[in-house]
Amino acid sequence: MPYLIHRDTDGATIQFWNLHDGPTTIGRGEESNAQVDDGELSRQHFTITHQAAGFVLKDLTSTNGTTVNGQPVAEQALRPNDIIRAGKSTFVYMDGLRTMAGKIDQDLKDLSRVAPPKKST
Repeated sequence: MPYLIHRDTDGATIQFWNLHDGPTTIGRGEESNAQVDDGELSRQHFTITHQAAGFVLKDLTSTNGTTVNGQPVAEQALRPNDIIRAGKSTFVYMDGLRTMAGKIDQDLKDLSRVAPPKKST
């Protein structure tokens, strides 16, 4: 099951969207079904849709553009682990629940290194 993951600058997951829920429009505006708080995103910045060849990202003629793996794109078929940059935000295209579960496990391990241990009573 493919997901789009919004990551913080330290790599932590901020939010994610199941791409099988239909076309996903990312932007800062209320009309986007994947709303992101980023002043450099257009109200509707880019969309990801399922097509015969897989999931395809399309920039919606945004002011600041969209890159996939560092390359500016107007439209791009996505591959697992593609890094998408739009505005100040970073997104990762993940294909598969197993990949998502692995990411969640890693986030929990990272958190346990930072959080103080619980005291047993």
